[in-house]
Amino acid sequence: MVGLVLVSHCRDLACAAARLARQVSSGTEIPIAAAGGVGDNREELGTDAMDIMEALESVYSDDGVLVLMDLGSAVLSAKTALEFLDAEKAGRVCLCPAPLVEGAVAAAVQISIGGSLDAVRQEAAAALVPKQIDLGAAPEAAPSADAAGDAPAVGENEAAYLSYRFVSRLKNGLHARPASLLVNAAAQHNAEVRVKNISRDRGPESARSINRLALLGILLGDEVEIQASGGGAEEALAALQKLAESNFGEAPAALKTAGVSDGKPLSLAPGIGMGRLYRENTAVACPKRTVDDADAEIRRFEAALARVKTELEAHEESLARAGRADEAGIFAAQKLILLDGGLIDGVKKAVAAEKLDAAYVYQQTMDKLAAEYRKLPGSYLPQRAVDINDVASGVIAALTGGGRSGSGDTGDIILAAKEIQPSMLVRFENRIRGFLTETGGATSHAAILARTLGIPAISGYRLDENTPNGTLVIVDGKNCSVTVAPDSRTQADFREKIAGWEEKKKQDFEDSKKDAVTTDGVKVHVRANVGGKRDAKTAAEYNAEGIGLLRSEFLFLSSPAAPDEATQEALLREILAFFPDEPVTIRTLDIGGDKPLGWLELQKEENPFLGVRGIRLCQKEKQLFMGQLRAILRAAAGFKVKIMSPMISTVEELCFCREMLETAHAGLLKEGIDHLWPVPFGIMVETPAAVMMADKLAGKADFFSIGSNDLSQYIMAAERGNAALSELADAHQAAVLRAVSMTASAARKAGIPVSVCGEMAGDPALSKALVGMGITELSMNPAAIGPVKRAITAVSQKEAGEMALRCVECSVLDEVMGILAHDAG
Repeated sequence: MVGLVLVSHCRDLACAAARLARQVSSGTEIPIAAAGGVGDNREELGTDAMDIMEALESVYSDDGVLVLMDLGSAVLSAKTALEFLDAEKAGRVCLCPAPLVEGAVAAAVQISIGGSLDAVRQEAAAALVPKQIDLGAAPEAAPSADAAGDAPAVGENEAAYLSYRFVSRLKNGLHARPASLLVNAAAQHNAEVRVKNISRDRGPESARSINRLALLGILLGDEVEIQASGGGAEEALAALQKLAESNFGEAPAALKTAGVSDGKPLSLAPGIGMGRLYRENTAVACPKRTVDDADAEIRRFEAALARVKTELEAHEESLARAGRADEAGIFAAQKLILLDGGLIDGVKKAVAAEKLDAAYVYQQTMDKLAAEYRKLPGSYLPQRAVDINDVASGVIAALTGGGRSGSGDTGDIILAAKEIQPSMLVRFENRIRGFLTETGGATSHAAILARTLGIPAISGYRLDENTPNGTLVIVDGKNCSVTVAPDSRTQADFREKIAGWEEKKKQDFEDSKKDAVTTDGVKVHVRANVGGKRDAKTAAEYNAEGIGLLRSEFLFLSSPAAPDEATQEALLREILAFFPDEPVTIRTLDIGGDKPLGWLELQKEENPFLGVRGIRLCQKEKQLFMGQLRAILRAAAGFKVKIMSPMISTVEELCFCREMLETAHAGLLKEGIDHLWPVPFGIMVETPAAVMMADKLAGKADFFSIGSNDLSQYIMAAERGNAALSELADAHQAAVLRAVSMTASAARKAGIPVSVCGEMAGDPALSKALVGMGITELSMNPAAIGPVKRAITAVSQKEAGEMALRCVECSVLDEVMGILAHDAG
């Protein structure tokens, strides 16, 4: 492999250029050395021939060495350095007049694909050309045809090429890092590969040259075509398609297509859907008017309440019959809003006192209540305003004589509204193929329903108001893109993608049946995150090896009062029955200021995420906590149950939990009630404090479970429900990966098992890094089980370990994404 030496008067500049060159080498270790500076610590400006000679020796091979210099005496010192080498070695060293930084990037990419010294030299020498063309300056040289392979003129031999088209989702366009990934991927196959910018009518250019790719000027939103010919064309195109679909390892940026608002769209649910636009207008204005008979108006109001109550109960019952108890609870909660005695009495009194129209009074009352909810802190409570508006829409529709559209209509639709209300998704369930909403976050009830129903959904998207109902619309929830009025070719492409999506789901299910064993024989246990009976059923269907995280909040959130021990026990045993022979880890109550219980009064907090939640609440509500521990121990009899508590930050909190658990056991033993004992007790590691104290906590816990979702937001100080901070609150951040690695190391030294649950565990690429950290228990959304098992079986633990080490050594998010994308390919 050709070596690369970078010489600068400033040592720091040479080292920085070397780091940049390494970043674009797509994970390939290329021989690079930096030389520069003079003085004892080489902190003074200047160059030293002996320093350059040592650099040459460190990267030398018979393939040759390319040397790039900044200016003046750097060239003279480099020439002098050659005189110290023997003649044979000196003959394989090329001093290149290319620019230092641009040349280093171009050379590194060419070296990483095995280019010859001459090819590397030509790429480096032409590195300024794309910049010169972009800025309107006359280029002094053309990008090397010899290094890249001649790119035929547009239209030449088009039929001989296989092709794949995609829309660029790269925030900063095809810059150096993704371009280097493309060059490397293309070089792995026996095929001629070229790239064309369809949107700007540039190219095709050879995919073997980063300089030629730069000439294409590919920006966010540009349509790009990759073409391949030769014996390995199909394999090359498949690999490059996979790379493009991964967005070259970067977070996909929102497309500025027609109708998109200036806000940042947020994916609420993945998938691809196509249908006719249907707008549901929920903003019905009820005018202020008086009525002649107040008593008759109150009776009309009561009839409207009864009608909506019947609708909500029907939704609740149909979901419950389908085994979707969690989603049914949404409408149970809406029924509580509907039947709130204080609200109803207030409306009746206003109608009676002022003889006002009930629809007007009710709308004013509910609008005020929704506004109060929107002012509450956090991301969870403000989104409950949507449920208030949903209830209000139903009552007002009943009062005004209007109905709400639903299952009686026909045809596939893309539903668009300022806010998507849960009842819309149920009413249109058999027709809706996607939804677009201007507001709402990932924790809204509508988003939860969309993910459960498999409906692609995007928030923060505003359609042009002139786009008429009936317009064909395509929604890509995963990539957060929307296509309005697509042409026939685009429709055909998306139908193919939809078919591919369905085929992938089938393959994922088949892969979920296999064991997750690395190529060197390390078994990884892949379990499921579960939040209710329906989730447990789905987890069993997807062949989960037990439950790694059973969120016990479902026992409390939809209940109008604190459930007793017997009720909790019965509900837990229904879930445990799905896994009679597999381990189930139950997390104790994780409730706080942002996830309230209707029957438990909580103090209002400025920042509920840093307030009384998780174990902190249980310390205040000991009776509630004791009742839950007793119920878990009772339900666990005859099953392989483990218990863990959330938000543990101190050894004292862990000891409190153990004492409460011992007390629960002693009480049940005294009462002669059958229960599981002993029971393993562990903690969720999801606070920076728990990471820093992991070695001490490991001495008191039976196991660790890393909660990657909360850990990411606390490590990065970025609320995960805030779309503006989504890149910060990303589990791919090197700081988060370091925290996970530190925790795994502490657990390993203490001899206790450690698992990871949350979005991180369900990411196929990240799951390999976790295995590389020595983590052999992962828990995730059931649908992710197949892809994760497929990823794990394709790698050895040694390879995964090397990958993990590279990730935790990264400085920026793009570096991590680049490593994961390279390993995925």
